[in-house]
Amino acid sequence: MDPHALNAVVELARAHGLPHRDAVVLKDGSNLLVHLRPAPVVVRVATFTAFIRHDPLPYLQREVALGEHLAAAGAAVVPPADELPAGPHQVGEWWLTAWRHVPHDANAVPAALDVLHSLDELRVALAGFAGDLPAYGPVAADLDLALACCVEHRLLPAGEADELRARRDELLAVVASLPRQAQHGDAHPRNVLVTAGGIVWNDLEDCCAASPLWDLATLARRDTSGAVLAVAEERYGVDATRAMVGLRDVQGRVWTVLHDARSTLVG
Repeated sequence: MDPHALNAVVELARAHGLPHRDAVVLKDGSNLLVHLRPAPVVVRVATFTAFIRHDPLPYLQREVALGEHLAAAGAAVVPPADELPAGPHQVGEWWLTAWRHVPHDANAVPAALDVLHSLDELRVALAGFAGDLPAYGPVAADLDLALACCVEHRLLPAGEADELRARRDELLAVVASLPRQAQHGDAHPRNVLVTAGGIVWNDLEDCCAASPLWDLATLARRDTSGAVLAVAEERYGVDATRAMVGLRDVQGRVWTVLHDARSTLVG
């Protein structure tokens, strides 16, 4: 964990009169998540994602806008914080957002079909979002940034990066005609919280405009039972589903390479 990122959280808390002596790091991965205990506030700091994307601000702006919309619509999502503006906030070189802390069972892993049911409910609220989102952002411009980072730091040969990009373009052409609306963007079980009231969605940073099949394919890749894949194929057909799962495979391959090298890239 970069201590400077944690210092940025403390500075944000101090600026808004929030207690911070009991701050607890919840996660240090793609981003740093800090609970400003006892305040019901979790601050997210763009850390590794910022290293790859260079400018995390547009991602965080979209995430906050969609989070505010979904919370106002009564959707089962982690809402923006009440004790301070959601942001994005800039503290030094860091970009941060603030969210309400939602009590949950950190060890619970929901069943894939339960997540699917919750995702179907979320999609109703997502359909009402009128903001501008990038078409298939996680596997379009964002993937290009990830591939460029891999090549720059010699994690992938340039030729392999070109092959992955070409495969992405081929698969995107298969699904290009599918109707698009706002999607979570990274809809898998690790991005939900299991609460006493049910599943609550978290982490909207990869939100995008896409076919609902994108979120289904994301979930299907994490479902070893094959049940979600069967639902996706029934709804959208085998060819489109295979193409979308293939897109997610390409994205997963690149980000796995990056995460495996995270400690050497950012310390």
